[in-house]
Amino acid sequence: MVMWTELMPGKRPHFRLVFNLGFREGAAQTVAVGRLKGITSAIWCWCQMEHPENPIPASVTELLQQVSQHEDRITDGIKKALENPPPSVSDVSESMEDLEVEQADGGCSGEGCGETDCCRRGEKMDLDVPHQPQRLCSASTSSDGLNVLLQRCVDVVTELGLPQELISHIQELRNM
Repeated sequence: MVMWTELMPGKRPHFRLVFNLGFREGAAQTVAVGRLKGITSAIWCWCQMEHPENPIPASVTELLQQVSQHEDRITDGIKKALENPPPSVSDVSESMEDLEVEQADGGCSGEGCGETDCCRRGEKMDLDVPHQPQRLCSASTSSDGLNVLLQRCVDVVTELGLPQELISHIQELRNM
């Protein structure tokens, strides 16, 4: 069996960094919705066991479906981001070599340069501006949807007369 770190010698630290970043972002986005899904599933099971003669309340079934759909949207967003990762420095460097882009002459001082197509003429690009890493999925949209689902879950718990302690567990998910 070939390990992923053996595929590209010298790339191991890069793969580890990318994996750790992806894992942290993915976990941050999915842990709260995963716990909410567990709580909602437990409520659904409680309804089924406590009142087997009655159908599961529509509010519980709808909430479970909505939580599952929210989870699917998050994982789809993560998958799409992974399908289109930002280019690495080596990718950009190779592309520049393929296009035969040459580095600017170290003696070029911009305005005093006699070359007509000098890279330093005209607007300067600010290369010192830090660039933000690509997010796996829209965190604000994800948290807004989660907050709505958390409130619906609190409403269902209240409707069913379940213990207040459960509401505390649900509200803890807002801070994740």
